[in-house]
Amino acid sequence: MFPIYLYEDNREQRESYQKTIINTVMINEYAMELIIATTNQQEILADMSQRRDGLFFLDMEIGENEQAGLELASEIRRQLPLAKIVFITTHDELSFVTLERRIAPLDYILKDQSAEQIMQKIAKDIKLTQQMLEKTSDQLPEVFSYKIGTRLFTLADVIMLSTHKDRPGNVTLSTANRLAEFPGNLSAIADKHPSLFRCDKSALVNLSHVQSFDSQKRELLLDGGIKCDVSFRRTRELNKILKNADGDCLK
Repeated sequence: MFPIYLYEDNREQRESYQKTIINTVMINEYAMELIIATTNQQEILADMSQRRDGLFFLDMEIGENEQAGLELASEIRRQLPLAKIVFITTHDELSFVTLERRIAPLDYILKDQSAEQIMQKIAKDIKLTQQMLEKTSDQLPEVFSYKIGTRLFTLADVIMLSTHKDRPGNVTLSTANRLAEFPGNLSAIADKHPSLFRCDKSALVNLSHVQSFDSQKRELLLDGGIKCDVSFRRTRELNKILKNADGDCLK
């Protein structure tokens, strides 16, 4: 899942923004998740250190610190050059400072607007981020790495990643010409590579290798004759993705 973060110290506003983010993601069935809604910078910094990207909604002023959000944004940009940053603020004059610090925010949402206008802009920025992700995922080959020595594959090579009850703490990698096992867990891999589809608790698949999907049996057939069961909860999302990509994939 692509991570979303919210940094806001006003409890009422935070709960309102949080509800809007969750509803927008759920209604549109985006592969996103609100990870943290907080007033604590350290919570955000600790979590994002394990990631490569994210969407950050930041209040500029936290408590008596009028530049708390700006300071956090500078650190986000330093650690995650691809991050999408949106300021929700009353301080439009600080836009010049963001230019000086080269933060390059995705948007400024001013709090002097109506609550409805703010909600609409939050939803619009989530949609824009989704569109950007869809475009870049087609243009930039991701590198997938695992440690047995140091072998590297592009994500396009990966057909499926799976775990097994009798091998806890290990992940099996399936490609067209290799089957390998390495220490890891699927949740961490899913966070790092949100373009992979989570079929169930024990499998991630690369949908570019789909041959067909039997929605009645909830069985996905991949390149190389590899099969993967899809949980009932994920079947609806998979059907929607495959229909948008290529209706011929569905039985």
